[in-house]
Amino acid sequence: MPGIAGAGWIRLILPGVTSPVVTARLIQVSPEISRTCAAAMRSCYSSWPAHALFTDRSAFPDSEVHRMLRKAVELGHMDVLEHGFATWIVEASPEEVLEALLEHRFLNLTRLGANSWLITTTLRSLVDTRGSRSAVLSELGRFLPKLAPWLSEQAPQSQVKQPPREGYPEGAQVWMLSYTDFAGLRAAAGPLAIGDLLWHGGFTFSISGVSRSFTHQLVRHRLAAFSQQSQRHVAVARGGAWYGSPPGLPAGLTEEYARFMDGVASFYGRLLSGGARKEDARFVLPNATLTHITMSATAWEFRRMLSQRLDTAAQWEIRDVSWAILSLIYLVLPEIAGLEDPAGSSAWVRASLDRLLPELEAARGEFQRLPPGSWMEVRLPKGLLEHPVRAYAVRHAPAQI
Repeated sequence: MPGIAGAGWIRLILPGVTSPVVTARLIQVSPEISRTCAAAMRSCYSSWPAHALFTDRSAFPDSEVHRMLRKAVELGHMDVLEHGFATWIVEASPEEVLEALLEHRFLNLTRLGANSWLITTTLRSLVDTRGSRSAVLSELGRFLPKLAPWLSEQAPQSQVKQPPREGYPEGAQVWMLSYTDFAGLRAAAGPLAIGDLLWHGGFTFSISGVSRSFTHQLVRHRLAAFSQQSQRHVAVARGGAWYGSPPGLPAGLTEEYARFMDGVASFYGRLLSGGARKEDARFVLPNATLTHITMSATAWEFRRMLSQRLDTAAQWEIRDVSWAILSLIYLVLPEIAGLEDPAGSSAWVRASLDRLLPELEAARGEFQRLPPGSWMEVRLPKGLLEHPVRAYAVRHAPAQI
C-alpha cells in the first residue's frame, strides 16, 4: 500500500538573500537503489519476499529490474520508487528553496548556511517533478539519468518468472536491504544535530512470515513507504505454513484453532477451484494469514516507530519485529538506541537495551568487516522475544558518488 516518502519542513527563512546560480552536489544515494525498488514491486505480485528477490540475481536479474521499473512508471505505480533515497548539498537562496517546497512538499531540508542546504528526497520525487520550473527541482532532476538509467533504456520484452514458494516455513524474518552511509553523510555535510541527521538517512526492510494483523499495525506509521504482497494477485499457499498462531492461545483451544484454519484453507481452495477470483476468495482469509511487506523510511521515522512499538503496551508481534529492526539499524547508526517516550522511559526497555547493546556492538564490528555484497544474521538474545524472529543485514560498500 502506498505511503508517504517524507515530510517537507524548513527551519528558517531569511528574506532578501539570493543565490546567483542554483547548484547541487549529490552526496548520498541508497545502495542498489533500482534493485531495491524493483524487488519491492515484484514482491507484491509474487510468493517471493523482497529479500529473496534482492539477493538472488539469477532468479531476479538486472534486466528484470529495469523492466519492472519502466512498467511501474508507465502504469503510474510510482509508490515503489519511494524505496530509494538521495541526498544533496544545494546552493540556493531561501526563496528558491521555498518555491521548490511549495511545488513539491516531500523534501527533507536542513539549513547548513545562508544559501546552503542539505536536501533529501526519494527517487519518486525526482520522477514526479520532471519538467519542473523550480530552479532547485530542475537542478536535482539533472541527476535522474544517473539514478534511474532505465528510464531511457529500451525495456526487455521477456519476463523472468520465479518458481512459487510454499508459505513461510522459515518463520518470521527481517532483512535490512538498504541503508544510508551515515559516515559518508557526516563527512560531506559536516557536523549535524542528531535531529537533523535522522531526517537525511533512510532504511529499507523486507519483512516476511508475519501476519496481516501485524501489517495492519505497521502501515499506520505514515511517514514511510510500503509494498505488500497482494492477496488479489497471489493465492495463499494452502499446503505450506500460511498462518500464524499467537503464543498466548489458551492451551485447551490450540487444536480447535488449527482445525478452524484447516477449514478456512479448504474452503478458500474450493472457492478458487470453483471459479472464484483470488480477489473474491480472499474475503474468507483471517488476520492470521502470513504475508510479506517492504518498508522504507527515514531514520527519524524509524526512531519514532521504535519508541512506540518497543514499549510493553505494544502488541507482541510488532514489538518482536521492532527489536529486530532496532538491532539491524544499530549496525550502521548506533544513535537509534536513543529512544523517545514511551519506550525511552520504560524500565523494561532500558533493562533490555542494557543487555542487548553489548552484543550489538560486537555484531556491529563484525558487520563492518564483511565484504560488500555479503550478509550476516544478527542473533537476538533468548528471553527478549515472544516468538522467533530472525534478523539479517546485507552489507554495502561505502557510498561512491
